[in-house]
Amino acid sequence: MKKMLGRFIVWHRLMALPSCVFFGIWFLSGVVMMYARMPELTEADRLLRLPSLDLRAASAFPGSLALVAAPERITLGMLNGRPAYRILPRSGRWFSIYADDGAKAGALDSRAAIRSAAIFSGANPDRLSEVREIADVDQWTVYPASRVFLPFHLIAANDPARTTYYVSAATGSVYLTTTLRGKILAWCGAIPHWWYITALRSNNSLWHWVMIAASGWGVLMCVFGIAAGVMRYSPSKRYRFPGPRYSSVPHVGMKRWHYILGYGFGLVTFTWILSGLFSMNPGNWSPGPEASPGEVHAFAGASLDVARFRVSPAQAWNALNQCLHPKEVELVMFNGEPYYLGRETPFHERLLPADGASSGCLSDVPLAQVVAASRRAAGDAPVLSVDMLSSYDSYYYDRKHQKPLPVVRVRLADSKQTWLYVNPAAGLIQARYTERSRWERWLYNGLHSLDFPFLFDRRPLWDVVVIVLSLGGLALSITGIVLTVRYLRKSSKRRSPRRSSVLRRGVASP
Repeated sequence: MKKMLGRFIVWHRLMALPSCVFFGIWFLSGVVMMYARMPELTEADRLLRLPSLDLRAASAFPGSLALVAAPERITLGMLNGRPAYRILPRSGRWFSIYADDGAKAGALDSRAAIRSAAIFSGANPDRLSEVREIADVDQWTVYPASRVFLPFHLIAANDPARTTYYVSAATGSVYLTTTLRGKILAWCGAIPHWWYITALRSNNSLWHWVMIAASGWGVLMCVFGIAAGVMRYSPSKRYRFPGPRYSSVPHVGMKRWHYILGYGFGLVTFTWILSGLFSMNPGNWSPGPEASPGEVHAFAGASLDVARFRVSPAQAWNALNQCLHPKEVELVMFNGEPYYLGRETPFHERLLPADGASSGCLSDVPLAQVVAASRRAAGDAPVLSVDMLSSYDSYYYDRKHQKPLPVVRVRLADSKQTWLYVNPAAGLIQARYTERSRWERWLYNGLHSLDFPFLFDRRPLWDVVVIVLSLGGLALSITGIVLTVRYLRKSSKRRSPRRSSVLRRGVASP
């Protein structure tokens, strides 16, 4: 037992310095991330700032265009004051085709990018200027999902907030906005917490394995420390210190503080690092909450087929305007049939049949069709239950309340025990949870962000609990760094050749 205890202590010490430094950074940056993350453009803000949609001149039918053979997505919006199709192939980047004459739009130039940023922001175009054009992702577009929108024109607003607009040359729309404040907060929060350094994060595979290795290192360090602490604890208070004083803890000074903080916050630190490791999905053990492309296509009942669209965009726009004020229209398939999906906000969407059989919007797709499509996505599995949710549940939720409601939750009896959350207004899967995805929700969001319903629905209680635990973990990390530095200094002195020779001569060192 003593031999094993000694090994745990040595391993804990050797692994402590890099781990505690990273832990301290993670605790501090985690507090910042409670209120600010990486700069982003939410779907609600994107739709709100899109130029007014006018498809009266959109005479080019989707089926008559020289499109790619199998487009993944097609949307309709405004580009340079003209209606345009924006098309995403299954492999490749977005490109645009004008919907009035079918001509390919080509890449956006700097003047058009400034005009697009001006429409988005409502600013005077004369006050905007192009900073540069980037052909690859940078610090603020480092996500792999950004690559399909490349290249970007960076347009400066020249305002006190130092706003920069990232305008996609492929789509002609603003993809992202950044401000000086947002960048500073990201450097204090998300970037050090997630290690979103461009050189590392732009290589998704490398970043993935580096984060797994770092998290695994931290988990082992915590295990050795917790095991050593438990093994050395004495319920009978057998440790005696100078004077008539006994203790259950075999340390004084900084070591005692580290030991006590380890009991108070060591387990929390361990669960946070372990849940961070789970978030990286080592071994692809969890499919996550996003539906796979195969499930999406099976749910739709057919691949997107532009030749099936018999209603012109101009006719669709006129019909959609009777039920909402669409800022964007997307071509979608549901239950094997073509539809135009009009979007005004994430909470206000409507489907319009595009086969010419009906001229009115659908308030919701029939529930029976939602269930049939859900079964198809899960390999025709039997249905366990169907529920209409008008509020978020423990899996389908959003702190910012951006996810659309109501949704239909369909529980299926397939081998993965799939739950599908379907937006009945759009005929689209909003989330998909398998049994492993549900475990991941608790092992990651639950343990890492303390996203437990009894807590995260009660702010500022959640804020207070997370901040107190983070500060405790930070104090534990600081004591660990101090003790490790002291240990390394003592070790280096013991191994110093000069000190060894002096000690052999029996002379005290200076």
